Amino acid sequence: MGKSTEAEMANPLVNRSEGFHALTRAEEENCFKELKKNALKKCELPIKEFVDCSKEHNVTVAWTCRDKNKAMNKCLNQYTSQSELDNLKLAKLAAKIAARQSS
Repeated sequence: MGKSTEAEMANPLVNRSEGFHALTRAEEENCFKELKKNALKKCELPIKEFVDCSKEHNVTVAWTCRDKNKAMNKCLNQYTSQSELDNLKLAKLAAKIAARQSS
């Protein structure tokens, strides 16, 4: 009659014999958390400069600290980009596959 359920759901682009595994949702969330933690650590100086400026200029922070805000956002955007996240996920997936193969 028609295709079986397994045949319908099978992805022809993925070779199942290679043991390809995906990250779980919890592992992906951990990647997001690690990405943010790394970005905050790498951008510590621009963040500190913006925070110090914003403490000095309460009402006029939007105008006075604009350059420091742009520098902070540029740094954070650099380290939280989609390509950085993809690289982190690929590294986690490779480690997961290596751990599975070694056991």
